Amino acid sequence: MKKWILVSDNHSETGILYDIYHQHEDADAFFHLGDSEFKYYDTELSLYQRVKGNMDFYPEFPETQIATSDGDRIFFTHGHLFGVNGSRLTLAQQASQNGARFAFYGHTHVARYEYINGIHVINPGSISQSRSNIEETYAEIIEDNRRYQLNFRNRQHQVINRMTL
Repeated sequence: MKKWILVSDNHSETGILYDIYHQHEDADAFFHLGDSEFKYYDTELSLYQRVKGNMDFYPEFPETQIATSDGDRIFFTHGHLFGVNGSRLTLAQQASQNGARFAFYGHTHVARYEYINGIHVINPGSISQSRSNIEETYAEIIEDNRRYQLNFRNRQHQVINRMTL
């Protein structure tokens, strides 16, 4: 069994990344999908694998990254360079070209799951500034015997939406 935590777009809010991390210390991987507005080596942000958002201005941040977890390959980015406001097809194609089954992104501040051409495309939403009709969120993915469950959680860590992938 493994567990991944996805967070994005905290926009300078301090403490929330620590809070999520301590709530899920049993997780195998933590991903921050950009727009922390923190320095790359910030102690709170350094708990997460991280990428550069359009509001992150330090050169240490990579635009994209690839992670591997027990045979699962993950492509992750903020999303602004892939036009995710309009479509996630380019993002899914980039993930596929990198041999990934998962594509994680932020930028839109809207929690979303899509299955595009064999790629699980996931946005955890914004933990600080939702732009949808639901509250601020982050995402949790739990894998057990190659079965995946996606949970969108609110700031109080309650599951507000659950789906099987």
